[in-house]
Amino acid sequence: MQHHHGFQPSPFANQVFPKESTLTEPSPFVNVLRNDASVNAGILQTSGPVNWMDVGKSLPPLVPKHTKQVMIKKLCITEAQRKQIIEIYKGDSHFVREYTETSQQDAQAMLLELGLDQGSRKELESRWSVRNSTKSLSGDSQRTLFQCGCGYDSKARQKQEDARSVNQRSSKEWERQAPYPFTACLAHIEVIEKSNGVITWVAGVPDHNEACKASFLERRPPVPLHEHVYEIALDQLKDGASITAIQDKNRQMMAFKLYRGMESYDSLTANVRYLFLPSDHASLYRKATKGVGVDSRQLPQNNVEDWLNPNSLNYKPNIAEAVFHYSARIEADDRFEICISTPEMDEAAWKYAHHSQFILDGTFGICSSRLLLFIALAVDEDRKGIPIALFLFSASTKAKATHASYDTGILTRLLMAWKSSLISKFQSFEPFSCITDTDTKERGALIAVWPRIILLICKFHLRQCWTNNRKKLFRFNGPDYWKDLVRNHLYTLEVQLISSVDHTDAVSLIHAQRTFLRGLFADHQEGKRSAEAGIEHLRYLEDYWLKLSLWQSWSEWGRLAAAAAIKIPVEGIIPTTNHLESFNMVLKKKYIEQHLRSGHRLRFDLLIALLVTDILPKVYSRRRAMREHTSWLDTRFFKGAGAQNLSKLQAKLSALRQEQTRILRSVCWWSTNAKQDAQAREILQLNRLHSIANGSSPHTFSALCTSSQLNTAYSLTLSQNGEGSCTCPYFYNEGGACKHLRAFRICVDGWVSRGICLPFYYPPSLSVAQKIRSNTQGLEVCAADIPPPPPVIPTKDDTLESWANLQALGEDPTILGGSDDEEGSQPFTTGGDFNPNDEDGYSESDGDMISPGVYADQREAVDAQISYRVAEEISTLLLRLHGLDALMNDATSLDHSSTNLLELEQVLNNLLWQISSHTQLGQNSHTTVTVTNGTAHNHSIPRKRSMYERAQIRAPSPEEKQKRKKSHGIL
Repeated sequence: MQHHHGFQPSPFANQVFPKESTLTEPSPFVNVLRNDASVNAGILQTSGPVNWMDVGKSLPPLVPKHTKQVMIKKLCITEAQRKQIIEIYKGDSHFVREYTETSQQDAQAMLLELGLDQGSRKELESRWSVRNSTKSLSGDSQRTLFQCGCGYDSKARQKQEDARSVNQRSSKEWERQAPYPFTACLAHIEVIEKSNGVITWVAGVPDHNEACKASFLERRPPVPLHEHVYEIALDQLKDGASITAIQDKNRQMMAFKLYRGMESYDSLTANVRYLFLPSDHASLYRKATKGVGVDSRQLPQNNVEDWLNPNSLNYKPNIAEAVFHYSARIEADDRFEICISTPEMDEAAWKYAHHSQFILDGTFGICSSRLLLFIALAVDEDRKGIPIALFLFSASTKAKATHASYDTGILTRLLMAWKSSLISKFQSFEPFSCITDTDTKERGALIAVWPRIILLICKFHLRQCWTNNRKKLFRFNGPDYWKDLVRNHLYTLEVQLISSVDHTDAVSLIHAQRTFLRGLFADHQEGKRSAEAGIEHLRYLEDYWLKLSLWQSWSEWGRLAAAAAIKIPVEGIIPTTNHLESFNMVLKKKYIEQHLRSGHRLRFDLLIALLVTDILPKVYSRRRAMREHTSWLDTRFFKGAGAQNLSKLQAKLSALRQEQTRILRSVCWWSTNAKQDAQAREILQLNRLHSIANGSSPHTFSALCTSSQLNTAYSLTLSQNGEGSCTCPYFYNEGGACKHLRAFRICVDGWVSRGICLPFYYPPSLSVAQKIRSNTQGLEVCAADIPPPPPVIPTKDDTLESWANLQALGEDPTILGGSDDEEGSQPFTTGGDFNPNDEDGYSESDGDMISPGVYADQREAVDAQISYRVAEEISTLLLRLHGLDALMNDATSLDHSSTNLLELEQVLNNLLWQISSHTQLGQNSHTTVTVTNGTAHNHSIPRKRSMYERAQIRAPSPEEKQKRKKSHGIL
């Protein structure tokens, strides 16, 4: 590999002194040599005028012939300057000399004469500025190119910067900011010095032109900030301080002269300052970035390339070890791809995902470029999510939205690379189950990589699709009563469908509900529109989601199948992607946010470096620390707890206390609730309350109330002393009068008003109801008397703002965001419309490991999803396409240079080809994704790339500001 700092053989002769034709009198550097005793002794004694050409010819070579040349291509000069400099080098009129350790006195004297000694370089009035600086292969020497400020051309610098960037160009012409005026001076010097300060080589054109010599400062030179100020500011930045806080502390320390060197600071001769200016934040951020090993002066794609190339000086073994797949973006249509899995993540993947389950989902908006991040996450013994692989890749060049710019092919390629990497380490890697959202691209890629995997759909995302479809269908003006009635029935049906374990029964539920809705609008014309919308929703569920192969992915049947394959209780199967959503939020809001600079997103090279060296190690370190702490506590107090594990004991006691609290709340009191009162009237109107009779005493009545599921009846009791009960899940979990009891009260109040029975007392609060209960039963609760709980249903929160409700909707038993999860993390929230007041629950499986039978072809399920989506998209687009066709027929001319028009033509051609191919293959065929290793970058066999090739590495497109939008998809 050719390195940018590699030395090239010089075509020029070893000429120590300039030619006489170029210099009519000795230059200051020749005078230094003339006074040099090591040169004069025994070689030449002259007096009067000297022919310097003859002197040069008579001198023996001081060192062997040099093989280096000045890197003039790094100079910021005009074309006219460049031609003049090239002529100087061709004519051997430039200056060059090499030094040994014994001639350092000469070297330092020459640098002093040039104004390039260490002291002169720090002077703010110096004309020299560093144009390029590189280290040798061994890292023991530094090569620095200095250019005179009067020869610096800002336009040339702008061209250089534009050439370095593949995707971006400067829109405005740069203004000159150099302190000295431009005089087309050719002076430049290159110096090579070792890390110990030994000068080994000096070469270049040392003479300034006359205009340069006569010039003065015309702009203020930049004054560097003292290093101690940076040190304090960097420490503050690591602690998460803002720029405002850094400036405040800076002013305080200046007031008390707490910075190094302030006691002897002379403002008239000082070359540094202590005041932190607003413009210093950029330099501060660069230093902070450099502290994590990222050179922000380099393009991010070049940094990543260097880190992963063993032949590069900037090769980082720790990052290369964590990257199992990498592909640079060379052509415009290429994608940048990098996949990360540290050794700890590999071990976790093998332990928790092999022959087990994991979650896969993606996110975006994580850096300044248009990159998507897909995360594979497993769940450990403590039900905590741990990341096991990260897949980072750029959006397509023509993509309108980053979050939608991926397909099955790229996900398949990256997952296959992950699988191959783990197989090379553990000989095999095959997860038995994976849970995703409803995205067909993820599901298709998983099947292509692991054909036997059981795919499950997140219950929350499933319900979100169903909710969106219901909202769309009920977006009409009509009586709210009938709309609410049908919606509640549909909601209850959906709950039953999710809990179904037999496909025939699931289909029967649809048919029964359709029959009910048809009868509803036959008997009540005012509810016809709502009933028709409900029937349309049933058609959507039956035609799309009730396909056998797809039903198996989201029903309780699928969880049972996964449990049987993994050989764990069904409660251990992850029902939602909550763990991954939570980790996404922790990653963005906790780990990445603390590295943001003034709110700006990170460069993707910095993101990669932080993930490998800081964020992922912290995630695993914290996990180990928490496990060790818990283990220590259990061991420390084992004897004191009577040889018991306190963690397990506390868990049991906590569950018992919760159950006792629930029992104390499971009393009947009557708060004001207009919604439940309306539902109670609906129950009576539908004749669901029946079998009313005397209860265990003459002052108690009992009744049965058919649930909205139509296959369950709840038992109700009401007593004159104020006691009451219902067997519905709402009363069991929340207490208080449910809608069934309120319906029963309407009947009882009617009897009282007609004098059929004595008046009943209805306690208005929980405390009053508990006192009534204590007078009849006592408040002592025995664990043996605790009845088994009914099915769990979502509880109070219409807005779905809490993570607990998100889990309740997906029946996820795990606890996220608690004391054992990432501290300070906030859950990811999204839309939904589950009804917390729906008191008609549903049955969950008892968790037995049963064999669910033969699993259907999951490729068929994905194909069914895709086919239905294609049909829906076509039906949506056809009307607009017909309108566009009519418009274009009427158009006399169109702008043929329009990029949108050209893109439309390309898309339509692609669609025509796809339609033709599918028509020929038939409905039962499907595309098989072929995975090749052509684009993978295997770092065990380094790929060498010349400097020319590396310069063509393209950056991912810049990320425009995008916000997560609420999902309205129904598929």
